[in-house]
Amino acid sequence: MINLFKMDLYRFRRNKVMYLLLLLFCAFQIFGIYMMKQYAQPVEEGGVRIENLTEIDFIQYTISQPPSWMLIYIAVFTIYFYMSEWNSGFHKNYISMRQARSHSVLSKITILALFVAMMFLILLVADGIGRRLFVGQTDLGDPGTLITLLAGQFLLHWAFSLLILCIAMVTRNLLISLSASIVLALNVIGMVLGALEKLLTDIHLTKYLLINTLVRVKDLGSTADLMHMFGVAVAAILFLSYFAVRYKIKEDLN
Repeated sequence: MINLFKMDLYRFRRNKVMYLLLLLFCAFQIFGIYMMKQYAQPVEEGGVRIENLTEIDFIQYTISQPPSWMLIYIAVFTIYFYMSEWNSGFHKNYISMRQARSHSVLSKITILALFVAMMFLILLVADGIGRRLFVGQTDLGDPGTLITLLAGQFLLHWAFSLLILCIAMVTRNLLISLSASIVLALNVIGMVLGALEKLLTDIHLTKYLLINTLVRVKDLGSTADLMHMFGVAVAAILFLSYFAVRYKIKEDLN
């Protein structure tokens, strides 16, 4: 596994698309703060004044707005990273080795965690720059609460990257994978199922869907909300990791 991880890490470090995505994300995050400041609506008209938000509130606000651009960036990287190996034919080097197949998936899961962590680091840097330039304040809020929020959202976004990885593995098609990613980032499925749930039943199970949990504004002082956030994230990571490994082991790579 170590050798496979080293090769994936080498591809990750040399991946120009990854650096481009991070640069674009940083630039558009700063530009988004500028636009929010320029066209902020009065609070009494239902607008959100960015200068009144701590970093905790701002992160929750931006992530909850569809489409989640962070999800789209994560999806693009995930699909490109997996499909570039598939299209190059490198997978044929371990077609006959059952253990290498599972290790290759675990390696990519680790790389995706690294990319998601870098996305959140860029998010904090871009928000700091944008809020300092255009708002004049960079109040982070309570450090412990901020760390809790970042940890929970990191796990949820990592789980989303694994979901896209599974889609890319099953479809082996760039356009289908990207289309599915956009639908998921827009939370179309979650909203449709939520609407049907309200019409047909009083059971609220759709709130436990991964994307619904990810975009939901959370009360970080509530134990129930924290258990919901971390529970859904951990369960999704474990299930999707297991599915990806099992699928790769049984996959016909010819």
